[in-house]
Amino acid sequence: MEQQALNKDLISNPRLWRLAIRINENKVHIVLLCSVEDNSLIYREIPLDSATLSQQKALEEVIYDNPLLLSDFDKIDCIIESNKFTIVPTEINDIDTQEKIFKASFPNFEGTIIDNNIAELNATILMGVDNEIINFLRRTFNNPRILHHLTPLCTYFHRKNRLGNTGKMYANIHDNHIDLLSFNKDSLQLANTFEFREPIDAIYYILACRQMLKLDPESDELFIAGNNDIREAITPTLREYLAYVMPIIFPAAMFKAGKDALNAPFDLIILPLCE
Repeated sequence: MEQQALNKDLISNPRLWRLAIRINENKVHIVLLCSVEDNSLIYREIPLDSATLSQQKALEEVIYDNPLLLSDFDKIDCIIESNKFTIVPTEINDIDTQEKIFKASFPNFEGTIIDNNIAELNATILMGVDNEIINFLRRTFNNPRILHHLTPLCTYFHRKNRLGNTGKMYANIHDNHIDLLSFNKDSLQLANTFEFREPIDAIYYILACRQMLKLDPESDELFIAGNNDIREAITPTLREYLAYVMPIIFPAAMFKAGKDALNAPFDLIILPLCE
């Protein structure tokens, strides 16, 4: 079924709405949410024509084919899924030092380095974005906030982690990737994304990271969000090794946004809860 284009007549007053866009190499996820109206959420998943166009040109095509996205929204967030990132302490805030650290991991990178400061975790995610992409986003949208896809997950799960005394690992599954995050009291122990082909690979990454972090299989908990099919496929096997494996409860505050919230990527839907 072909999706309806996002035309300007869908929204009467964009200043009451926020726009969130999630970009990876293959597709764009779009969420529009009204701040004063329940059940208002609009969600679209649009493939990028990456076979014939550059990522920037394919993204440009999607944006201009959906003219509503060019409206004057109250707030605009752009999440970029990228494997070009590193995490440093917040105290490292000098641009030259950040660049040196980033280039140590990605010596051939020639784009723009974006820093996402997560003050409550004393951590900053440094993300590399191609110049063409970052320039397009900044000239197309009014003051967009540009985030690495792990940034909202770090903030949201850290706040959840404060409840209870047991150790917790969080997994978020999207397409053929799994985000794994773990915290030690108020410190970030792990935040990384792994690509997998089969569900058994996702199980391997979870168990290997837990072993590396010395998490207790009997007492330290595992919570899983994201793709329902893969989550259901891996949970029985994980429960053979871990005493506590549970789905992440969908945030109650977002249920009133609209039923399409259940279909959007988890890191995109929790953005309003990370402020």
